[in-house]
Amino acid sequence: MRKARLLPPPRRKEADFSLAIVNIVLLLVFFFLITGSLVQNGEIEIDLAETAELPLERLPRPLLLIDATGAMALDGVPLQADQIAASLGETLPEALYLLADGGLSADRLMALTTRPDLAGLSLRLITLHVRSGGDG
Repeated sequence: MRKARLLPPPRRKEADFSLAIVNIVLLLVFFFLITGSLVQNGEIEIDLAETAELPLERLPRPLLLIDATGAMALDGVPLQADQIAASLGETLPEALYLLADGGLSADRLMALTTRPDLAGLSLRLITLHVRSGGDG
């Protein structure tokens, strides 16, 4: 004899992740709204480095100075870009140190660093720390 069931058979519960996904999306929206409003567009300024007095004798050698117009000097001797490799000698040094003016365009600097006659030579850009205030 069979027993009659009064209740429907139990259904398997499937996990519902939709509420968790909605919560995560809302938290992300709030995060981006808050962090996006902390910085205003005109708020960020960058000050480029400036050098008033430069003791060249304390910088590494060979040092290639490049001014804003693109004129160059290797260890104080003026030269053209095609003369750099010849001026360094037959045995190339470990590295060539570059000190470029802040007004030099990036195109001119990249054209110099990608010259085929300087291939295999490590080019290192020299940067200078400028102290604020009058303590030198």
